[in-house]
Formats: sequence, C-alpha cells, structure tokens
Amino acid sequence: MSGRAPTHKLGTCNISGMYPETTALETVPSLEQIAQQRPEHARSTEWAASVLRTGMNNGVLVPGAKLGEQHLSGVLEVSRNTLRQAFMVLEAQNLVERIPNRGVFVLSPGNEQIKEMFTMRWAIQAAAIDVAPVGEIAEARAALTQGRQARERGSVLGMASSNQEFHRALVDAAGSARLSSAMESVLAEMRLLFFSQVTVPGFHASFIEKNAKILELVEGGDREKAKKQLREYLWESRDFFAGRL
Repeated sequence: MSGRAPTHKLGTCNISGMYPETTALETVPSLEQIAQQRPEHARSTEWAASVLRTGMNNGVLVPGAKLGEQHLSGVLEVSRNTLRQAFMVLEAQNLVERIPNRGVFVLSPGNEQIKEMFTMRWAIQAAAIDVAPVGEIAEARAALTQGRQARERGSVLGMASSNQEFHRALVDAAGSARLSSAMESVLAEMRLLFFSQVTVPGFHASFIEKNAKILELVEGGDREKAKKQLREYLWESRDFFAGRL
C-alpha cells in the first residue's frame, strides 16, 4: 500500500475536519465510546472485531491507520491473542491487511478491490431484484427521505450513510438471509472506499434521485429496467472512484 496514513488518534471524529467539502459539522462516537456498549455475554473475538468494524464504518479508524496491538488491547480490554484473532476475522472480510514487520493496517481499497466490490454488488443486488416481491419497500423509502434531508444539510456522511441503507433495504426485501449477509460484507468494504477518498456533496447528491428511480421500478415489478438502471448506476460509481486513485 502506498502513502500510509499515520495511526489515527482515537477520539471524537470531526468528519467535516477530514473532508472540507462537507458543509455540516458531524461527529461520531470514539472507539472508547463504542467499546462501552459491550453486551454482557459477548464472545470476545467476535465482539472485538465488531467494535473495530464499527470504528471503520464511522470513520474513527480510517484507511491506512495502523492498528496497534498494545493500545487497542487496552481500549477494548481484551488480550493481545483475542485482538489478533479479531484481526484475522477482519482480514478475511477484506477490511484490514497485515504487512510483515510493520503490523496490521486498515485497508485502503485499490483498483482491483474496487472492481471486485462493484462486481459483487451487481451480482447480489441483481439477484435480489429478481426475487423481490412487488410493492412498497418501506425501509428503502425511509432511506431515500434520510438522503434528501442529508442533501439539504450538505452532509456528505449523511448522504453516503443513507445510500448504503437504501441499497441494504433493497437486498433485504428479497427475504434471503444469505444475500443480506453478502451485501453487509460488501457494504463494509464500500465504507472504507468512502473514507479513503475525498468525496464531494454533488457526487452523492446525484445518486439520490437515481435511487428513487430504481425503487420505483422495483416496487412496480419492472425488474429488467430496474436492473439496467442499477448496472449503469454501479458502473458510473465504480469508474468515479477508480479514476480518483
């Protein structure tokens, strides 16, 4: 990986400070705050991986950040062995990478990973559209509303989050636990892509109404047109991100 970022300071993350294009002040919980929400009977390895993944999703642990064992084992109050097992879980999910003699880092997606992510998204979402029932998808409509509200605020993070919720809802509408699980994995990688690049409000804003059109076609049962719109949508997004590397 080129251009390693320094280890990210754990604390409240000011997204607008990271990305000056964001016009609304946005803060997210620190890793310490996320770790405080520990279920009583949580399995340590799975819980530690979940906390770190949530930190990545929120922009607390950004692409290129080094995941120091000593510091993180203290924050999470787990053994180093448990933490290493959590790293293995995240590595299998393409969220971190281990570099010999250097340590473990949050992954910064490259061109090949970007292509794979969008290919997977197409395969998963096209399959979901094929089997989704005709009719209103309330969760997707709620995500559209949230996206429009974020657009009004000029919130890049809000638009990106609502976009993920929209596409998650489309897949969930298929009623397949395996498709939903696969989509969840891809969306976690997509979140890294978002935080690895400086994005602009206009890019995300343009996709809100494209989402609305896809939803209209899916709810109306016009699956072929919906898939055609989705494919164009995904390839446009893929080329945008790949072109910025």
